[in-house]
Amino acid sequence: HALGAPSVPPMELDHWHMSRALELAVRGQGFVEPNPMVGCVIARGAELIGEGWHHRYGGPHAEIEALRLAGSRAAGATMYVTLEPCCHQGKTPPCTEAILRAAPSRVVIAQRDPFPEVSGKGITRLEAAGITVDVGLAEAEARELNAPYLKLVETGRPWVIAKWAMTLDGKLATRTGESQWISGPDSRAVVHQLRGRVDALVVGRGTADHDDPALTAR
Repeated sequence: HALGAPSVPPMELDHWHMSRALELAVRGQGFVEPNPMVGCVIARGAELIGEGWHHRYGGPHAEIEALRLAGSRAAGATMYVTLEPCCHQGKTPPCTEAILRAAPSRVVIAQRDPFPEVSGKGITRLEAAGITVDVGLAEAEARELNAPYLKLVETGRPWVIAKWAMTLDGKLATRTGESQWISGPDSRAVVHQLRGRVDALVVGRGTADHDDPALTAR
């Protein structure tokens, strides 16, 4: 992750670093829920000096991981983060306070966090300390990444994924009820990835009685 050329336009650099932050955020999928996936990059121009992501629920947030790598070089640098830094005491201390101590000159945020305890307060805290804050870069990509989290916080309703396997002519099983295997190894691997990131699995009564599925993520 290095552009090398100092003449690269600032906006292009911003997109480059935020793209990297989004890539990092995805690494937390299946481990951080019900928290959102978040990635963070700290850079000086084209030079990346720190990066991190939220590894697991209850663990350090992405900003903290990136600041640990950047150390004192974070002062005066630019931080790119895929979601507004938290400003409240939860399972971990407020990220905004760690950012203020590190003293970057600018923080670029993909989107505001709709969680009531944050929702714009993190941005306000940083701006009040004299840090330049830009919001909205790659917001569509960030919202897609955390769509289940955003729907829950914004509407109080869960994100539902419908999954089924069927033949090309629209059948779910043979006349005798046999259905192994309509799907293949690749699609079953995707199913287990999905199981690993959701909070609950629901099947019909017929499936439960006939197949007695384990419904585990393997």
